[in-house]
Amino acid sequence: MASKLDFFMVPEDEKAFFRLLARHQVTVYPDLIPPGWKPLVVDPDAALVAELDQGSYYLAFERMAPVVVHPIKRGPDRGMLKIEEVPSPVFHYERSQLNEAGELEGGRIWAELIQTGATQDLKGKPRALNSVFEEVHQLFRKSWRRSDPKGYWIGPKCGDAVKRSGLKLREPGHKGRLYEVWR
Repeated sequence: MASKLDFFMVPEDEKAFFRLLARHQVTVYPDLIPPGWKPLVVDPDAALVAELDQGSYYLAFERMAPVVVHPIKRGPDRGMLKIEEVPSPVFHYERSQLNEAGELEGGRIWAELIQTGATQDLKGKPRALNSVFEEVHQLFRKSWRRSDPKGYWIGPKCGDAVKRSGLKLREPGHKGRLYEVWR
């Protein structure tokens, strides 16, 4: 069963998020990997945020287990490499980005933490991956704010931007609803 966290974060919040992940030696891959592409490494300064230009990435914890990739053999993306999410120690990270109307759309972190769906078989991923996901969740619970209606975590700097400059928070997708900061 997949675990996910939905959030709204501005670039300053994203830098704080990557600073948290830096000590876990995380590498960053795009959804479709060109052959010969070198992964980006998350550093404590979070300088990586300036290099991110796509909407979603894989955050790979390669020191826990190898990342499994396979080439795409058909279609317009033929020759590109794709990460297999279930056997690989990765989080799928969709960024919060501004839409055409200037509203911040929500992002999410998605992770497959148990390989089979059976509750009796809890082999799956390394325990360290579960603890990293829980560490991220603890960061959100401790220092981030909740949304109204609930369902999203709002970064501290994003919450300030909503209160001070009137930044609008919108759920991603067609006809996504607006969210506010709770309290």
